[in-house]
Amino acid sequence: MKIKGADFVVYLVSDLKKAAAFYRDVLELPQTEYKKDWDWAEFDCGNITLTLFSGAVLPEIVLGGRIALGVDDIHAAHEELKEKGVDVVKPPYELSGCWMLEILDPDRNMVFIHKRKDESVGQEQVTD
Repeated sequence: MKIKGADFVVYLVSDLKKAAAFYRDVLELPQTEYKKDWDWAEFDCGNITLTLFSGAVLPEIVLGGRIALGVDDIHAAHEELKEKGVDVVKPPYELSGCWMLEILDPDRNMVFIHKRKDESVGQEQVTD
């Protein structure tokens, strides 16, 4: 078997309508699917799809994977998220190759807002 790539990331949510509104209206991700009868919504993140799957009873602390969403300006994103009342867990902090901040969605799924120092996003390669 040869893995060709990742198609989507899934977050479990307790209320599909509320969660979809957060990703669509607050984070401004394009919503590409909303199937209430499937408890399923999809969002275009550029190089991968974020899928929300509802109908689960979630624990108080959600463990599991994270998604890192690339932005042009981490500090402007931080200010915008604060203005929108988003739960910012950790304000912008610098790592060796990037800047990140950590937020929570309505179900307390962690989302990283991310800015690479070399300006690349996803699998992009920046060359000099």
